[in-house]
Amino acid sequence: MSNPGQPGNEHQPDWQRWEAEHSAHAFGKPAFDAPPPRPAPVDVETARHLWWGVAGLGVMSLVLTLLAVSGARSVFAQQLIDDVRAQDASLSLTLETAEGYLIGALVVMFILGVGFAALFVYWVEKMRHGRMWARTVLTMIGTVTVVMALPQLFAFGVDGGAVSVLAGVAAILQGVLAAGAIYLMHRKESNKYFVASRTP
Repeated sequence: MSNPGQPGNEHQPDWQRWEAEHSAHAFGKPAFDAPPPRPAPVDVETARHLWWGVAGLGVMSLVLTLLAVSGARSVFAQQLIDDVRAQDASLSLTLETAEGYLIGALVVMFILGVGFAALFVYWVEKMRHGRMWARTVLTMIGTVTVVMALPQLFAFGVDGGAVSVLAGVAAILQGVLAAGAIYLMHRKESNKYFVASRTP
């Protein structure tokens, strides 16, 4: 049996080597390109941007609230001491200890708030790719956001300090953006997109 190294076979092509060198994997590419992502309708893209605004306003409102509580932490700490003494007079709690507990609680609230915002953005991106369950989750959250914004709308202008006014404005804007996003996600073209995305 002859082989490529013997005389007379020097002009025979080495097909195995040629296939290895010219295959798609040799260049670090898959043999078959993945299909391009399905383009989303304009309404779905716009809804995604509105949800981003809802998330941003939520983080801003959280930061404003935490700053307001931190600025008046002595008042809240004293209230905590009074509540503890009212429940059990034998418990001793100093003002410094109460303030330490309060600051720790604020840090935990900030971490949880940012974590929820990141999870919210994840749901928004899944919605953008046509996931029906993500649209359902965002619709429920958006409905709650709109309902919670209504009291802020009727109470707007009541004297409550600059932070309270800014938080109220943020809540109202969140409700408006959420209502617009819900409407756009359920329009005719959006519904077709979500139904079509369920088909492999």
